[in-house]
This record gives sequence, C-alpha cells and structure tokens, in this order.
Amino acid sequence: MKVCPRCSEPFPDDAQFCPFDGAPLEKTKDRFLGRTIAARYRLIRRLGSGGMSVVYLARHELISRLSAIKILRPELSTISEHRERFLREARAVNRINHENIVEISDVGESDGVAYLVMEYVEGESLLASVQRGRMPWDRAATIGMQVAAALARAHQMGVIHRDLKPENVLLVPRSGGEILVKLTDFGIAKLSGEPSLTLNEQLFGTPGYIAPEYVGGLPIDGRADIYSLAVVIYEMVTGVLPFEGRGQSELLLKPLTSAPIPPSQRVEGLPPDLESLLLRALARDPDARPHDAFAFHDALADIVRRFGTGSGASGSIPVRPASMVPGVAEPEPREPLSTVLDQTTGASALVTANVGRHVTLEMSSKWSSALAELEALIGAARKRGGTHERAARNAAEMALVASEMVPRALRASKLIGDLQAKVDLLESRARETRGNFGHAIDVLLHDRSRERAHLDALRARRHALERAIAAAAAVSTRDGSPASDPRAWEVEALRLEEARGAGVVTDLGFQIDVLQRQLDAQNEELERDLVNATGSLEGALSAMRRLTNEIARTIDDGIEMLQRAG
Repeated sequence: MKVCPRCSEPFPDDAQFCPFDGAPLEKTKDRFLGRTIAARYRLIRRLGSGGMSVVYLARHELISRLSAIKILRPELSTISEHRERFLREARAVNRINHENIVEISDVGESDGVAYLVMEYVEGESLLASVQRGRMPWDRAATIGMQVAAALARAHQMGVIHRDLKPENVLLVPRSGGEILVKLTDFGIAKLSGEPSLTLNEQLFGTPGYIAPEYVGGLPIDGRADIYSLAVVIYEMVTGVLPFEGRGQSELLLKPLTSAPIPPSQRVEGLPPDLESLLLRALARDPDARPHDAFAFHDALADIVRRFGTGSGASGSIPVRPASMVPGVAEPEPREPLSTVLDQTTGASALVTANVGRHVTLEMSSKWSSALAELEALIGAARKRGGTHERAARNAAEMALVASEMVPRALRASKLIGDLQAKVDLLESRARETRGNFGHAIDVLLHDRSRERAHLDALRARRHALERAIAAAAAVSTRDGSPASDPRAWEVEALRLEEARGAGVVTDLGFQIDVLQRQLDAQNEELERDLVNATGSLEGALSAMRRLTNEIARTIDDGIEMLQRAG
C-alpha cells in the first residue's frame, strides 16, 4: 500500500501520485496508516509505539480536529486480558479529568480494532529533558508539584498509576516561559475496587521507579506513586536514579535491601529540606512517606517558596474560591441532558454545524460537477448515434439513479453534522461536570490532607509528652517524690484537640463521599448518552460512506460505458 504524505489517503501499490494534491506517494508497510477508524478518525502519522500499543496522529474527517489514537497491537487484541487492560486505561482516565492529565475523549472497538482517542499534546517528554542533563532543583520541584497535583486527583478517583517515569510525563511550553505538565499512559493503572485481571497478576512497571512494597508483592495504594514521583524528581536534579544496580533485576530488588544514596552526595546546592523530603518519600515503609499526594505537593511548594529563585515552572494545584465549593449541597440546577443535546446555540455546536453545512455544500458541488460531466458525455454520445445512442440511454439511466441518490447523501451529511454537534456538546458537558466536581473535591481533599497532617503532629507531640511523663514518673517512684507532673494538662489538651481534628477529618470525608457519589451518578448518565450519540454518529457515517461510494460507482460506470462505446 502507498500513502499520500500530505492528505494520508491510501492508494494501491501501482499508483504514483495523489490525484487530490499531486504529491508523490510513499510506500508503507504499516497496515493502519491511512486507515479510518470508527468511520471518522483518519490515521495520518505514526507517533510512537510500546509493548502493547501503537500511537498515531489522527484527523477527524468531519471537523479536522487532531487527536492521538492509541491502538492495541493486533497480535494482542484476541487475548482478553490484554484487551481488558488496554480498555482499562480509558476507564481510569475518564474518571479523573484534570488539566495535568492527558484527556481521553473516546474509546471503542471498530472492525476488530480496540482504540483510545486522546488529547494531542505538542510537547516533549520529561525523559528527553532529563537526557540533556540535570535541571535546577526548583524547576524539578515545581514540575513535580504538577505531577503531584495530577496524582492527587487520580488517587481521589481510586486510580493508582503504577508506571510513573519520565517517559510518561509530557512538558508543554506556555507563554512566559512556564511549563504545563501532562501525565499520560495509565495503561497499567490500578482501579480500586476492581478485581485483578489474572489470579496471579504480573508485576508491571519499570525497574528503578517501582515502589518496594509492589516488588515485594504487598498491597499498594497512592503512596506507591509518591515513591515513583520522588524517584523522578531525584533523577531530574541529579541525572541518575537513587539506587545503583547492574541490570534490571538488581535495580528492581535494590530498594528492598539498601537505602537510597542521598542526592547531596551527587549534586551540590540542594536545600536540605528537599533532600529530607525526597529521602522520606523514598522510604521502604509506605507509612514513613508523605501520607498522600497533597501533602507531598504542599511540602514541595513550601520548599520552593522558602528557597527557590523563581525560575521554576508553575505547579500549584488550582483552588477554587471557598464560596464556589458546593460542599454537600446540590450543584446549581442544570437543564436535562435531552434539552442540552437539542440545543444548537452553543459555540461548539455552532462550529460543528457550520462544518457540517460546509461538508454538505462541498459534497453538493462535487456531485453536481460529476453529474454535469456525465451529462455532457451522454449528449455527445447521442449526437454520434448508432451504438453510442444505446450506450447513452443506459448511461442516462445511471445518471438518473445517481441524481436520485444525491439528495439522500446530502440529507445524511446534514444529519452527521447534527450528530457530531450533539457528541461535541455532550463531551463538553462531561468535561465541565467532571471539572467542577473535581475542583470542589480537590479543595475538600486538600483540607482533609492538611487536617490529617495537623492530627499526626498533635499525636506525635502527645506521644512524646506521655513518654517523657512516664520516664519522669519512674524516676519519682524510685526517689519517693510526688508522681504528679505539671505537663499532664498539656496531654489532656492535646487529646481534646485530636478529637476535634478527628471530627473535622470525618466531616470532610462525609462531604467528599457525597460529592463523589453525585459525580459518579453524573458520569454514568453522561457516559451512557455519549455511547448512544457516538453509536448513532458512527452508524450515520458508515451509511453515508456506503451511499457516496454507490453514487461514485454509478457515475464511474456510466462514464466507463460511454468510453467503451467510443
């Protein structure tokens, strides 16, 4: 097969030039390049590949929007476990919706091909940046803050990434020299509450970045991702991993037997607080690490604020004003989905509808020109008479059949424009809903994280006092002096403050659970309607393609008949 390098149209091997733009065709062995997936995504360039999948740049044939499409390798598509793991990524990411996570907008199977449609991000991987050399610690820390923000949202939604490494972090330049970080590749993500894909689930991830409890076969939670993020930040500031190992196996097992090499032994100028934070996050025991990604984010932010030079990239968690946090109250009333889907006044719907009208006009002009050419040939054949007259009659019947199909094709094109507008509106509504609820839950989770940190500090202070009082009491008993201790009142005050803090944590947890249930219900409704709307769109696109192919074949047959008669 050959492909046009400009428009990506596929052609047979004996073709030389693209008839649409005149470009010389190029030979390709890629069975997917130039192919249209789900009747609307044209694969125009291969972007990369991994062990399970291949990623292409794709153009939406109706609205010309660029996306990245990940396709499961054909040899794996027949294996149910691989297929499920591949589709799990879509379920994982669609539950998150965060500006620091690459969005997945569509998922499905078409002609035996399992695919994910992702946001197309023009940037470079963090790996490429790390390979050029070490970066200033404050820049590394603020990039880490954005990753921590993404992980905080993912963990909030019950998703553990499990494969955090520089290849899966994208850096997108912004105005003013800032960097937007995008976390990607949730292909081996773990969803809390979902069963393992096999009875003895394999170990996934990359040696050097995998948390030791995961290597040891223990249950994992979000603190495994915090460990991996600490490795990534360590590598950004030092240029190497925190453990030395020869080969993948040694690198995998080293964290189970050794302590990480302090980064100050490899690079100068790091704030001691940053080194302390990284070593704590790299602790073998998950309980010794920051208790969640919000705490890790806040610790990095505090270090950057106190010691940074201001040269780092922006990395704060977006926080909505308190007045906009809905708490447990119902969100503002919204119109039913059926009403929203019938509206065509929104910007997205107007753009898509205009595109649909443009496609309809372009198609009408194309068929009018083709039919006019056929009519001209029919008129010329009639003038010549004889056998040409018979061919002209047959060709005229074909022209009539084609002309009767054209209005049907134009109506189908308009329907497709309307259906695409509905899909766009529904996707926009889903992003807005997840974003609004997600920001509100983020604020509450962040508050709970801080309360937990405060509670831990109170508990540690009380335990230290109790140990000191107990030691003093032991000495008093031996000496025969009174056993009362003036610090006992402080212990009691700390107990009261702990009880208050525990109540606040419980209350915040209740509010988070209520909001999460509301979000889950909204997501189920939105996803159900999106599946229905997308299915209708795919069906209409397939029907129109069959109809337009039939029109083209009928006109071509009429022209060929006249040419044979000549």
